[in-house]
Amino acid sequence: MKDSFIAQSHSVIGSWPLVISRALNAYQLDGQSLLRRVGIDPVQAAQPETRYSLAQLNRVWRLVENLTKDEAVGLTVARFVRPTSWQALGFAIWASNTLMAGFERLAGNFRMFADYGSLKVSESNNQVDICLYKSLTVEQWCAAETDAFMGTCMLTARHIFEPGLVPIQVSLSRPQPTDPTPWQRVFKCPVFFNAAFDKITFNEAAMHQPLLTASPELAAQNDALVADYLARFDRSDLRCQLESLLLNHLPLGTLTLSRAAQHLGLSSRTLQRRLTDKGINFQAVVDALRSRQALLWVETGHLPLSEVGYRLGFSNAGNFTRAFKRWYQQSPKQRRRQALSG
Repeated sequence: MKDSFIAQSHSVIGSWPLVISRALNAYQLDGQSLLRRVGIDPVQAAQPETRYSLAQLNRVWRLVENLTKDEAVGLTVARFVRPTSWQALGFAIWASNTLMAGFERLAGNFRMFADYGSLKVSESNNQVDICLYKSLTVEQWCAAETDAFMGTCMLTARHIFEPGLVPIQVSLSRPQPTDPTPWQRVFKCPVFFNAAFDKITFNEAAMHQPLLTASPELAAQNDALVADYLARFDRSDLRCQLESLLLNHLPLGTLTLSRAAQHLGLSSRTLQRRLTDKGINFQAVVDALRSRQALLWVETGHLPLSEVGYRLGFSNAGNFTRAFKRWYQQSPKQRRRQALSG
């Protein structure tokens, strides 16, 4: 397949500007005309592989801020985000078993949405922090982008958990607005501005409760689509390409290095050398992927443990159990009971 991604130093998924343009309808403005003014074709933007530079996105935001005269316009944009807005990643998040799993998916695959920073999820003291860190190479930034992304995180969590979900507190890197009321209305908790980075802090208990929107099979299918997207997006990321390939050849571990090299259009020696250059080897990638998928399939509960062991490439239940105990210090049955008990 020909690589049709737009090469840029920092970029966002093509559907994000479309969300911004749709939000302008709330201000009686023509969003598609605005996109064309900065060189974005709305038809092209809807194509799955399209991306736009952060510079183009900043031009969109500046126009939006000038036209609406609303310093909280980013929060309005957040209200127009749907699962389709982030393609397969959006569906995977909505189909996650818990809010924690959904945010971990977003953090682990953040580059699909944008590569201007990273999202980290950390858990301690009965709290979970969702933190957005912008890359140090980003020279210009529009506050509305932060508002739109963090607002999307908050509103999505309410959509898939419950409307009354309230975080403990929110910290935003944007400057203090003239009127903080719109931010307080969206987050419904103390909101602090001029922070070093952007953070939403949730109560730990809410993050681990089972979701009514959970669909493990749908989540797994879209995980594979996301991995495939990222492999195409960053051709230099050999590990990402390899993981995508392995996920599409179950049971895990049955694809040999030589067969994997053939699928990637490389010789076995070249694949080994490139992995070595990254400080890893083929078996290490397989083992890490097995560990990650084992936890996902065990905790979601939709597959019998025997099927999980088979998908992971273990020849018998005993080998799977021993490996799982080595990874997570408890048996698959214990971990499943713990996860399903909430």
